[in-house]
Amino acid sequence: MTLTSVPLPLPELEEGIAPSTASEFSEDMDRLSDNNLQIQEVPSLTLMRIEVDPYSEAARRIQKVLGAELPKAPGEVSGDKKAQEIFFGTRKVVACLWVHEDTFLVVSQVDPAKLGRALNSALGKDPGLVLDVSFNRSVLELAGSDIAEVLARTVSFEENAPKFFGEGSAWRCNVGESEVMLWRIGEHQYLMVPRNSHTPGVVVSVFDAIEEVKDA
Repeated sequence: MTLTSVPLPLPELEEGIAPSTASEFSEDMDRLSDNNLQIQEVPSLTLMRIEVDPYSEAARRIQKVLGAELPKAPGEVSGDKKAQEIFFGTRKVVACLWVHEDTFLVVSQVDPAKLGRALNSALGKDPGLVLDVSFNRSVLELAGSDIAEVLARTVSFEENAPKFFGEGSAWRCNVGESEVMLWRIGEHQYLMVPRNSHTPGVVVSVFDAIEEVKDA
């Protein structure tokens, strides 16, 4: 069976930017990937954590900067829901993922310094937080026709577990004791976002599940 998802383009790391901990596993990722299962790191994305009341005046100003509304419910992604523009289009758009109440994760390829300045200016002195977490997160692409079996062996959901995990939605979940965001961007394609410090354990858990599925 051939892969139906489109592999994401992998931009070169900018000079002076340290690779994430996921890069240490690149050779094993290549070794384990085949037509039915793929795992790779997606480097150089801009990730911003925003904490704000989504119904506040500050949120309205932030939404103008983002060009997208802040999501209002668990699982919701606003803006570029399937990351197609982020990876294959103008790259000037964003996706905004609901993390938990009044907390959001913005994903883009917009320059982090420029985006951070614009968002902090929009927040002003109102209650809230804008924080660049790009260097504190890894982004893993998990894809392939058998990836659902890998995730079933790897991921456990917290409260409000989705009955149907549709394309263009993202949920907070756990891999072992590590909390991650899991964003479905295609029929057989997901982005998993763990903290950098948790990435080695998450990657090893995914590797184990891939090998179990291959051996089944």
